[in-house]
Order: sequence, then structure tokens, then C-alpha cells
Amino acid sequence: MFGVLLGAAALAAVAVGVIVLTGGGKTASSANRSSSRTTLASHRSRPGTVAVRPSTVTVSVLNGTDMQGLAEHVSQRLISSGYRKGSVTNASDQTQTRTVVAYMTTADRADAYAVASALKLPRTSVQPIDLTTTKPIVCPPSQACTSAVVVTVGKDLAAQ
Repeated sequence: MFGVLLGAAALAAVAVGVIVLTGGGKTASSANRSSSRTTLASHRSRPGTVAVRPSTVTVSVLNGTDMQGLAEHVSQRLISSGYRKGSVTNASDQTQTRTVVAYMTTADRADAYAVASALKLPRTSVQPIDLTTTKPIVCPPSQACTSAVVVTVGKDLAAQ
């Protein structure tokens, strides 16, 4: 009987040692602080969480629908939110059902997320600019390109 008790005590001591060595002995408070730091760090590194100053972002708006004046209307909404006005014209395709918010370079992606948010569009509407159809409309080769973000308005935004 004494041997069984001695064995059980030894087993318990080993279990406590393993828990202490692997960090399982953290208090709830220290575990919560560690978890909070991890969550905060991952939140900061997610795209689109960088603070954007609209007054520094030039946005061009293309009408991807057959509704006259829609691009100008959307451009005015963005101007009233503090964004700088870029080109306002028609897209090459006038049958867009979904609005796209395109960014020129990776550095402009946070700006595009902010523009999408200002227009109450989902983050999935943001994508890199189409170099073959959209960029040449906004940035003709003979002119300097000043837009960081290009909104191609679809019918989904016309309903707003």
C-alpha cells in the first residue's frame, strides 16, 4: 500500500513539473494580457487598418453603367467625405453589376479600403487596378497619373 501511495505522489510531482515547465501555470491575468497583445498586433498588420487621410487621396470614378451622371454623383459623395477629385468619365464596359475599387500600387491598398468603406462597399470590392482596360482610361500615357484609387461604379452602387 505504501508503494502505491509513493508511486501516485511521484506521478503527481511529474505532472506538476510538466505544467510549470510548459507555461501552463500562467495566471489568467497574464494569459489575457498575452492574448490581448497578440490580437492587437494582428489587428495592426491586417490590410486596410492603417489610418487614411482622405485629403491626401485622389480618386477617379468611372461609370460602369448606362445611368448618366452616376460617376459624377459618386465622385461628389467622395469629395464630401474629404477625398480629392480625379478623373470622372465612363468605363470601357457599361454593363458592370458590381462596383470595383481599384488601387494603383500595393502602397495604395489601404486608401482603396478606406474609399470602399466611405461608399459602404464590402472589402471584397477592393482589388488591384486592371492594367489593360481601366488604367489607360484614368492614366493616359501622355499624362501624369495622379489617382491612387479608381472606382468603377456598378449597378449595385446606383441603388444606394
